[in-house]
Amino acid sequence: MKYILHIDMNSFFASCEAIDHPEYLNKPLAVSGKTKRSVVCSANYLARSYGVKAAMPIYMAQKLCKNLIVVIPHFDLYHHYSELFINVIQTQFTNIIEIGSIDECYADITSLVNAKNDPLSIAKRIQIAIKRATGLGCSIGIANIKFLAKMGSEYKKPMGISTMWKQELPTKLWPQPIENMFWIGRSTAQLLRKNGITTIGDLAKKENKSLLQKLLDKNWVVHYEHANGIGDDTLDLSHNTPKSIGSSETFLNDTDDFDEIKGKLIELTRDSFNRLQRHELQCKTLNVSIKTPDFKLHTKSLTLTKYINDFEQILLKIITLYQNNFADKTIRLVGVSFSNLFDNRQVEFTNELFDDYYKSPDKQETSNAMDEIIQKINHKFAKNIIDTAKNKIS
Repeated sequence: MKYILHIDMNSFFASCEAIDHPEYLNKPLAVSGKTKRSVVCSANYLARSYGVKAAMPIYMAQKLCKNLIVVIPHFDLYHHYSELFINVIQTQFTNIIEIGSIDECYADITSLVNAKNDPLSIAKRIQIAIKRATGLGCSIGIANIKFLAKMGSEYKKPMGISTMWKQELPTKLWPQPIENMFWIGRSTAQLLRKNGITTIGDLAKKENKSLLQKLLDKNWVVHYEHANGIGDDTLDLSHNTPKSIGSSETFLNDTDDFDEIKGKLIELTRDSFNRLQRHELQCKTLNVSIKTPDFKLHTKSLTLTKYINDFEQILLKIITLYQNNFADKTIRLVGVSFSNLFDNRQVEFTNELFDDYYKSPDKQETSNAMDEIIQKINHKFAKNIIDTAKNKIS
């Protein structure tokens, strides 16, 4: 039996804006364009209490909430926080994750569950770790399949943690209106409701199978199985390599003391480098971030000409990057991160493939050996599947 979490960041865009602008805290906030045709991308929970919803025209949202703060989207900011929360999960808990979108992911914690660590306590630790590292809240669903974990993360918001075990379906899932079921769109929900399928429990009933087949065609099986707690428990790891690895820390008091800041840079670089090593990665881009007393986040980056995984070289470049850009700043937070990552072994293979040829004092001898290998491979497959550029040109 697997233990799958669905981690869903609460009102993500709006929450990121509130972290970057503390003056927005405890005020109704929506992220949207400001033209008459603009729609709400995200609304915080205070705005939602007035009836403001995602995809609602902004003029309508402003009618419902007269004191609504409207902020245009800042997608660089959202990607920054997205990478931070994903890194917390990958580096502190499990690397078996599937990124669903910028504000959600699945995590397989099966290997972490034991007599001392139950799924609920692990989920709570993840929630606390994300809050501590990013300032953002999240809701987490716990189940044995991805669909139920996703339904669980919606069960209690914000900052909720909910299980959705198969034995809990009659009380937690089946009473919900059919519109609440993931992967059933508005028009499909309307069609089902017109035909007497008004709750997820109705969808789960055996006696409704023939009706579902008629209404939903080939899609009925997946929806019926989901409603009965049957589904996929395998995560797609194709995007599992971290896009960035980093650490940040807030000082007890705002500071411009370079010795204090340098000490923190060394600590954060060491922590990030150790995680880079654990993932067997090299990096090409180094990033230093600061947050000033007005809570503005500033980031400067340096992209190298080649991949690197040497701590001393990285540290020197990180400190230089800070000195060149932020030496005169008073700061409340400093962060270090590595991006533009690549697998160590792939890099080594790429770099060393032709090392014997280029390092050989007798290039002709090495070239002849290479020709022999190519001939053997072509002979085995009974056709010329490999050739050299030299032969092609000649």
